[in-house]
Amino acid sequence: MHTQRLVVLLASLLSCALAAEFLEAEWQSWKARHERKYESKEEEVIRRERWEETWKKVKEHNKLANKGKKSYRMALNHFADRTSNELKSMSCLRIPAVMQGGTSKYSGVSLSSLPPNVDWRDQKCVTAVKDQGRCGSCWAFAAVGALESRHCIKTGELFEMSEQELVDCDDSDGGCCGGFPYSAFMYISQHGIMPSNKYKYKGHGGDCRLKPSKIVPMNMSKFYMLTGEDNMAAAVGYDGPITVGFGVTDTFFFYSEGIYDEEDCPDANHAIIIVGYGEEDHEGYWIIKNSWGHYWGDRGYAKIRRNSNICTIGDMGSVMDLL
Repeated sequence: MHTQRLVVLLASLLSCALAAEFLEAEWQSWKARHERKYESKEEEVIRRERWEETWKKVKEHNKLANKGKKSYRMALNHFADRTSNELKSMSCLRIPAVMQGGTSKYSGVSLSSLPPNVDWRDQKCVTAVKDQGRCGSCWAFAAVGALESRHCIKTGELFEMSEQELVDCDDSDGGCCGGFPYSAFMYISQHGIMPSNKYKYKGHGGDCRLKPSKIVPMNMSKFYMLTGEDNMAAAVGYDGPITVGFGVTDTFFFYSEGIYDEEDCPDANHAIIIVGYGEEDHEGYWIIKNSWGHYWGDRGYAKIRRNSNICTIGDMGSVMDLL
């Protein structure tokens, strides 16, 4: 009896040792992949604890996904060592007290005439995925990304425009403290926008360095709010990518693939771009482009369930028309 207990105890200790060794190897590999270096041993201990919490959350979620109980998977990405407060601090949508109403432009449009699947990446009219870093500038990335695509669709020319100009020069928004894409369109219609290679992104605010001689001509005929997923689908299907507000939860930070469908979300606190839509196993979805780098999601993109107003995605779209 004692021998059996000893064998069980030794097996348990060996299992724990192997698990600890495996977790250590995973930690070192993750640090190397994301080039993490901490200022002190104390900081690394804290970051390691947070990373392990995320590791467990991701593993538990993916077990459910493997059983078909979740429609999307999660990954241990570059956010894995950040605290909940740090993730919440990335909230970067500052909604004006008074917003323009929804547009009637697509009222009466027959959705049956829309293409069943749209992905503007296929038309080479979506720029590369970008990374806002720790600056709360998602609003600028969303506005610029939609404008880059709409300009390409109109002219056939795709190039990157300056988010940093908006962060530094758009006084109606809050730079790294948040803003609203609609307000950014208003700024661009009045002041223009420079190419990103003439006004590079820094990830923090600074003095406005706008040079009128470097501005890209943008003839905006109209910029407006879009409400309702039918309106959004018509806008994306007929005219190109749009910006939307989105209520980010902790799970969204670690999304990796599948159709995201969480319904317990806060009010919209993030801005993203819808670049297309489609259907998978009779489930409609939006294709969104984020501004958290290529390590996030499916190389910077995600699918979000459509026609369910997931995380208020259908409440505050915005877009511009170009002449």
